[in-house]
Amino acid sequence: MSLENVVLLAAVSGRTLVLPPDQIIYLLEPKKGGRRERNYHDLVNITHNRELLRRVPIITSEEFLLLEGHDHGGLVPLNGYNATYQTRLRSIANKCEERKKSDVYCEDLYDHFRLHGQLAPVSAEAPNENCFVFDADVFSKGMVGNSALDVEHIAALDGETKRRVRAFCGNRPAFYYNQTMHDAPVWHFKTMDFRYRLLVHFYSFVYFTDPMVGNYYKRFVRDSLRYHDEVFCAAGKIILALQYEDYLRNVGKRSSVVGGLSSSSSSSALDLDLELVGGYSSMHIRRGDLQFTEVKFDSLQWYNNTKEIWRPNEILYIATDENEENFFDDFKKHHNGPLRFFNDYKALAELDNI
Repeated sequence: MSLENVVLLAAVSGRTLVLPPDQIIYLLEPKKGGRRERNYHDLVNITHNRELLRRVPIITSEEFLLLEGHDHGGLVPLNGYNATYQTRLRSIANKCEERKKSDVYCEDLYDHFRLHGQLAPVSAEAPNENCFVFDADVFSKGMVGNSALDVEHIAALDGETKRRVRAFCGNRPAFYYNQTMHDAPVWHFKTMDFRYRLLVHFYSFVYFTDPMVGNYYKRFVRDSLRYHDEVFCAAGKIILALQYEDYLRNVGKRSSVVGGLSSSSSSSALDLDLELVGGYSSMHIRRGDLQFTEVKFDSLQWYNNTKEIWRPNEILYIATDENEENFFDDFKKHHNGPLRFFNDYKALAELDNI
């Protein structure tokens, strides 16, 4: 979600997007035979997407430091450091770790970027959350650094526009895009910090007072930010495997109505809707990435909390980061259908190659 917001804001403001250095991403295993460090482009097609790159040039941190780290008008000059620290920052730009004692600590590079740019003042995290509003009149009539004039033009917006902004933002204060932000040579999004997190869907965070512009950018994100085909193909294989298992388990058992007469046939064993969805149910059980004690309960409670949702004897696919194989034993004892997991399909979907 943070990636969606940052790519959208780069597109709206006409900026180049600088990717963070490659790093170990929590719960994302390395590709078989590949390096442990990953990046967004390993999953999302952003660096070989011509339509996206036409709107948003995308470069790596390493390329950015090479292009703009010089002391002859570079945006992030390195000349304020000794040669050893310059070398260190270049190493971090290649790959880094979110570990303070590391020689390639990511935040050292991010601190350098912040020193020469503007920290994006927006956040989706309470109690500092706001909504980011784009209005052509407020932007074009405001003056750089003149917040009083910006307030004047915000107050001059017509009643209907104000009503729509209030309806979108709710209790969140509205932050209007202004020329000060636009003219900053570098924006830095410190999304690892709770104060500045953007862990929210872009369409509930960014608002365009012109509905046509808003619809354009919704289509832009929909069409531009997509997983690689290999990810979709692997997911499709898993879905078909689940549906085929359901078919084999129920062939001849489900009845259909033909010509007013009830009958049983193999064709009726596929319990799919018009969009070919069905045949199993799924749930996402997060265990390691949520550090809240109230969600740390055993699988029997998971079953008791959800048992009224599931159909009798249906297949349940459970997406989870739980590594203990016996954690779901109590769930299995009470649910009368099979449980299936990600690792059950590793070979079929060739997941080690993604």
